Amino acid sequence: MLFRRNDAQDGDPGDSVVAIPQPSHAWLSGQLLRAWGNDAFDAPSPREEVCLGAEQHDIGWLDWEAAPTLNPKTGRPHSFQELDVATHTGLWRQGVHRALAFGRYPALLVSLHANTIYGNFFDSSKATAGDAARVRDFLEEQQRFQRACIDALSADPRYADALTREAIERNRLLVATVDRLSLEIGWGVRSDVTVRNVPTGGDGRTELRVAPAAGAGPRAITVALTVSPWPFTAGRVEVVCEGRRLHGRFTDEAAMRRALDGAEPVTIVTVLTPR
Repeated sequence: MLFRRNDAQDGDPGDSVVAIPQPSHAWLSGQLLRAWGNDAFDAPSPREEVCLGAEQHDIGWLDWEAAPTLNPKTGRPHSFQELDVATHTGLWRQGVHRALAFGRYPALLVSLHANTIYGNFFDSSKATAGDAARVRDFLEEQQRFQRACIDALSADPRYADALTREAIERNRLLVATVDRLSLEIGWGVRSDVTVRNVPTGGDGRTELRVAPAAGAGPRAITVALTVSPWPFTAGRVEVVCEGRRLHGRFTDEAAMRRALDGAEPVTIVTVLTPR
């Protein structure tokens, strides 16, 4: 779960947040990647598998989001950054296993995204020895899974060009890019944001700059953002996700879950245009 920072322009000042489930955030990631590609930015390839991997990268969270746990320090559900290592790695294992139901290449990308997540959000220098060992064992397990997927897929001519080291790394970075864009959209872009290490054409890399723009609309939450350089096929891209407006803080997990179940649904529409 992630939380959209409260803003008066979102129509509800006060002690509330919009709680966005991880699968809804991942759906937004998939929408972004399905819109991706132009003369300067190569489209995802193999398209359907890579877009599906982005769209399902948080499938492991389905059960947790149905019964989120309470963070007693915040009085709200745990965000994805606040869960303990044992729980978090367990969710990722489940996600990779579930992704196999769609296919080996999407599952490969979900597994590879674990490398990205732990590289970006896990600080081994501040972790306990036990947590550091859990993460190390988990990533080694995922590396074995990734090698097995690559070996199995290598017999299929469809994936001949998608299994080179360069192609796999490019697709990992594409999923990482739209994941980060989706997170920033979910959290709420209030000032310029930079997304780094974004694949362009071939082996090229660049940075995307995302900034607020005029044009908020009347629907629930409608946000206008600019992106530079422009990585999408169309000249305007609209993406959507859904959360629930959660009021107040809680000391009881059951009460928090009841409040979340009964919370007002909120649609977040984001319109992206070139800067």
